[in-house]
Amino acid sequence: MIEKNLEDVVSWYLRMRPVYKNLASKVESIIREVLNNSGVNYYTITSRAKEIESFSNKANKEKYKNPQQEIKDLAGIRVITYVKSEVNQCCEIIKPLFEIDQVHSVDKTKELGSDKVGYRSIHYVAKLTDDRLGLPEYQVFKDLNFEIQVRTILEHAWADISHDRNYKFNGVLPPDNDIQRRFSLAAATLELVDREFDNLAKELIMYDNKVKDQVENDDLSIEVNTTSLRNYLNMKFKLYIDSGAIGTTFNKGSKRIVRELKAFGVKDLNDLDRIIKEDVDKYIYEETNFLGLLRDIMMINNIELYFEEVWERDWTGMDKDQVEYYRELGIDIDSIIDEYNLNVDDGSSEKKEDEDYLFEDEVS
Repeated sequence: MIEKNLEDVVSWYLRMRPVYKNLASKVESIIREVLNNSGVNYYTITSRAKEIESFSNKANKEKYKNPQQEIKDLAGIRVITYVKSEVNQCCEIIKPLFEIDQVHSVDKTKELGSDKVGYRSIHYVAKLTDDRLGLPEYQVFKDLNFEIQVRTILEHAWADISHDRNYKFNGVLPPDNDIQRRFSLAAATLELVDREFDNLAKELIMYDNKVKDQVENDDLSIEVNTTSLRNYLNMKFKLYIDSGAIGTTFNKGSKRIVRELKAFGVKDLNDLDRIIKEDVDKYIYEETNFLGLLRDIMMINNIELYFEEVWERDWTGMDKDQVEYYRELGIDIDSIIDEYNLNVDDGSSEKKEDEDYLFEDEVS
């Protein structure tokens, strides 16, 4: 048997690394596009070609007799999801896209078994399919392997902490002072938290579907929250949403607008529907989103109440079109502007988002 020459092996990888880097980028783009089109949730997708030093260290291990063929992760793509059920969804979408090497692909969860805790992730070793290799821009990648990892955010955090060779937890932990036991307990806790987040996500989806059914059946006895508002507004203003006049976001102000609605006296969707009635056209005079729409609904119906009981002095301006439209509706907007010292933007300055929205988390 011919002994491997590490210097020759590393020289080969130096020449090939740009190709593997390009391969990783191409595969990342394929996965990103397909996942985006599918509508499945994920946190992030990244790709890389293995670093030269990392390749050299791995190739130098005795178990690799032919590193060029035996090392399968020279191009790597990582998909990180929020919860475990999304891992499964992503995997079902990704697998048909490539030629999966079942022998070298592993599910670390199954490897651990039912009585152990620790590193969990799904690793697929794959190649491009013959159909894709038939395209000129992909032919350079013929016979090249890449690895796809799919894991949750918490699994990713655990992997980084416990497997980074530069960190203290790497390798065999000392047996004294119960460090190993506590380390296992930390892994078990992280796994339980990951599982609970997954269960919560599933319950929120079930709640969302329940609310949607109620709204569609005109049962509006549902407390005002982000989910109920989104479903109600999607139905009530569907025509304007479909046309692009209304964007279906709260501009990171979902908690704020729920608080404002309750201060205005809107406790459930019935209260909101009684205010809007069937005259939805009245509230559309310029492009807006759910946050702006709901504030317009409150101010158009009772602007004095809004500023006396709801307004938290966290925004201080109105644009010229809004002011003109309120005047057309017979609202004494000029008195409000004077009383509360509001600024009117005539369009000459760049419109600025309220700073409080930018730092407030969305709540589903």
